[in-house]
Amino acid sequence: MISSPTLHVISTELTIGMFALSGVAFLLCLLQKGPLSREAVAHWALLGGLLATPFAILTGIDSAPGDGIDNPLLANKVLLSMTSAGLAIGVLVRRKWGGEADIRHACTGMISVGLMLTTAGMGGEYSRNETLLFFVPKETVLIFPIWASILLIILGIVIIAKSAIQHRVS
Repeated sequence: MISSPTLHVISTELTIGMFALSGVAFLLCLLQKGPLSREAVAHWALLGGLLATPFAILTGIDSAPGDGIDNPLLANKVLLSMTSAGLAIGVLVRRKWGGEADIRHACTGMISVGLMLTTAGMGGEYSRNETLLFFVPKETVLIFPIWASILLIILGIVIIAKSAIQHRVS
C-alpha cells in the first residue's frame, strides 16, 4: 500500500512537471519562437497540471501532521495553488472559446505557472526547511476579507457571462 506522503510526492511531481512544461511553452508563445506546436503544448500541459492539482492538494492535506491546515505556510500553499488553478482555468476557457494566444494570454498562463511553482517552493520550506523563496511570508496568512471575495466572485461571473455572450454572437 502506498502511504499518503508518497502519493503526495508523486502527485506533486506530476503537477509541477506539467506546469513547468506549460510555462516554458507559454514563454515560447510570448517570444513567438520555437515550433508552431508551442501553443498546443502550453495548453495541454496546463490542463494536465490542472487535473493533477486536486490530487496534490488532497494528498498534501492528508499527509500533513496535525489536524490538516493548522500551519500558516500550509494555508498559504492552498491559497496560492487555488489562485493558480483559477488562472489556469481562465486561460483554458479563453482558449476554448477561440481567444488568440496574445501577450496577455501567455502572461496569464505564466503567472499561473509561477504561482504553482511558488507553492512547490513553499512545500520544500515546510517539509525540509529549505527553499529559494526568501520573500514568502512564513507566519502570515494572506486572506481576503469576505466582501472582497464576494466582489471577485461577482466580477468573475460577469466576465464569464460577457465572454459567453460574445462567443455566442461571433
